[in-house]
Amino acid sequence: MTLKRIATLCLVVGMALPFAARADDAPGVFKIPGTDSTIKFYGYVQLDTTYDFAGRDPNVEGNDWAVHIANVPLENSAEYRQKKNQMYMTARTSRFGIETSTPTKIGAVGVKLEGDFNASNLESGQSFTNSVLFRLRHAYGTVAGASGTFLVGQTWSNFLDLASYPDTVDFNGPGSIALIRQPQIRYTLPIGPASLAVAVENAPGTDGDDFGNLGGGNGSRVSTIPDFTANLGFSGAWGSASIRGVTRNVKVVDNAAAPTKTLSKQGYGGAASAALKLGGDTLVVHGVYGSGLGRYIFNVGLSVGPNGMLVGANDLTAVEAAAYHVGYTHVWTPAVRSNLVWSQTFIMNPTIGGVDAFDNTVNHRMDQLFVNSFWTFAKNAEFGLEYGWGQRKTFNVGAGGEQTGTQSRITGTFHYNFF
Repeated sequence: MTLKRIATLCLVVGMALPFAARADDAPGVFKIPGTDSTIKFYGYVQLDTTYDFAGRDPNVEGNDWAVHIANVPLENSAEYRQKKNQMYMTARTSRFGIETSTPTKIGAVGVKLEGDFNASNLESGQSFTNSVLFRLRHAYGTVAGASGTFLVGQTWSNFLDLASYPDTVDFNGPGSIALIRQPQIRYTLPIGPASLAVAVENAPGTDGDDFGNLGGGNGSRVSTIPDFTANLGFSGAWGSASIRGVTRNVKVVDNAAAPTKTLSKQGYGGAASAALKLGGDTLVVHGVYGSGLGRYIFNVGLSVGPNGMLVGANDLTAVEAAAYHVGYTHVWTPAVRSNLVWSQTFIMNPTIGGVDAFDNTVNHRMDQLFVNSFWTFAKNAEFGLEYGWGQRKTFNVGAGGEQTGTQSRITGTFHYNFF
């Protein structure tokens, strides 16, 4: 995910600004005849190629072809030996979007609709026509006035600061952030040089998901209230910074097959991050900690489930976790830049009745390293090449002790904007 693409996405994150460019000052923006509205079409075509020397995800079509360090095969498994020296090419990250802006008495009303083709696809993937499924990314409306911006719809979680996310060739990058888009209602209030965004966001309920269901089956979870997030953002010539918080209530029935009561637990988390301009270079830093965060840290959601809770006999136990990343971008020339990124994720082992809840099948620590360069070889096109290394270590509990899974891959991308 390059900084250019992140800069575009940041328009809808944190300050939640609506699209408001005039038809005569932005490429791809047109005045709609007979209306006061403008419309913008945008998007790109992208080809991503990976070559895994070791540790390829066991299911690139059903899970993800991009980095999933939480799921790489363990080195003592047959799958690890089978998944060496594997290549994968895809154009599934290609995307397009539409934005409109309409001046009204209550303020500028903006609408955004964006999708790509990066949905999981086991039906007609590489075995047939290489077709991939369309995926909704953003679908929301905004009303922006002097008193702030009101946003309703699906977009990045308010618990995410995309400006501080590293510039990687890999489509996922380090799993230290809340890499989730979800339906929400958000209000952003300008406070001098800062902005405060508060939101109520969707809390997954009783339906199934890609990670399985807590409690042992479909219908075991009960969603009654949304998640609540707050994001205090600062920006200036020096860069940007963000302090964020989330609180979420998780309810789970004690027995999915024959429920007798509903268990409840409050989860919480906090994060701080910054993107600092150092001459022509950029330093990004990010740290997050919480209890019961689950999917609000990408690597944790993949390791212990999206809710970050364990079901006990009479109570839920929240799983504590922490993560951070540091990234540095050096600009060699206007057309060439390079990045160095390091990230770690840590999951703590809770106890239930004085006994460790996790054994050596659950991740305890995940390390990730990315080294890359991008070359903008034309006005609307660039090429990126990256070496990525990652390793996951399980808890040293149970027969066989700690286990390790290591990923080593080269990733390349060709990216062509529409204009």
